[in-house]
Amino acid sequence: MGLLDTTTAAVHRPAGIVRVEGHDRLTYLHSLLSQHLEGARPGTVADFLYLDAKGTALAEGRAIVRAGDVVLVTAPDVAPSLTESLNRFTFLLDASATDDSDLWTLVSVRGPDTADLPGARSAPMTATPHDPGVVVRDRSGGVDYLGPTAWVEQRVADLGLPQASLDDWERWRIRAAQPLWATDIAAGRRTQELGLLPTHVHLRKGCYPGQESIAKTYNLGRPRRALCVVEFDAAVAPATDVTAGGRQGVITSAAPDGNRMITLALLPLDRDGNVVGGGAVDADGISGHVVAKVGDGMPQPGA
Repeated sequence: MGLLDTTTAAVHRPAGIVRVEGHDRLTYLHSLLSQHLEGARPGTVADFLYLDAKGTALAEGRAIVRAGDVVLVTAPDVAPSLTESLNRFTFLLDASATDDSDLWTLVSVRGPDTADLPGARSAPMTATPHDPGVVVRDRSGGVDYLGPTAWVEQRVADLGLPQASLDDWERWRIRAAQPLWATDIAAGRRTQELGLLPTHVHLRKGCYPGQESIAKTYNLGRPRRALCVVEFDAAVAPATDVTAGGRQGVITSAAPDGNRMITLALLPLDRDGNVVGGGAVDADGISGHVVAKVGDGMPQPGA
C-alpha cells in the first residue's frame, strides 16, 4: 500500500480528449459506441469501447455528457484516429468531433478521503458540469477534474493535496482492477475475458460496430481465460508467462506494492469459470495468488 491507498493525493494523468458537438451528437455516438447514450442527460458518465466489425477494440475510454457536448476521454495516442473516424461517418447527421488533447488536462484524486471533494456529486459514475470543465465521481469513489488546463490547475491547487506520481497511479489502478489501453486491452484479447462487459457495454441497445461479436461472446458465456488481479511474492515483469494449474497465462501489467508486486494477468479458466489451479500461480518460480477477477460480480447493464 502507498500514496493513493493510504493518503488522499492528486495525480496528473495523460489523456486524449475528444469533444463531440452538434444536435445529433448523442444519437450518433449511440450508433457507434458500445454504450447506451441516446437520450442521455447531462451528468451521465459511461465507459465505452469503439470496435471494428469483428469486435476488435479500436478505442476505449469514458464518455461524459454535458449540456452542449460529449467529452470522450481516451488514450492520448488514440484521440487523433478516434476524432478522424467520428468525423468520417456523420453522413447527414449534425455531429462533429474535435481533438482538444493539447488544451485539456486530467487530474485524478484518489485515497481514503474523497467523499467531500468540491464540485463532485456523491453517486459513482456521475459528473458535475462546470464552466468550462467537469468534475467526475469515479466508480471507485475517487474524483477526476477535467477541463482546460488553467481551470483544472486552479481547482486542484485549491485542494492543497499531495502530488502523486504516475508510478503511484499505476499501482493504484492495477489494484483497483482497471485495465489500461494498449497494456491490458490489446489485440487478440476479447472484451469478456478482460472483464469489460459490466463497465463498458450495454447489451440492450441498437446496432453498433462489433455488436454481433459482443453478443455471441456473451451468449456463449464461457471465456477460456480472464484478466485477474494477482499478487506476487517478488518482482515480476509484464509479458512474463504465468502457470496456473499446469496451464499458461501471461502478466499484462505489474507494479511494486511494498515488498510484493501487484499485477494484472490473463489466466486460464476451467469450465465453471474459475481460475485453474484454485488461484495459485507461478511466474518463473515466483509464487503468486489471485486477488480478484476484473469485473467479477458487477451487474451487467442491459442484461
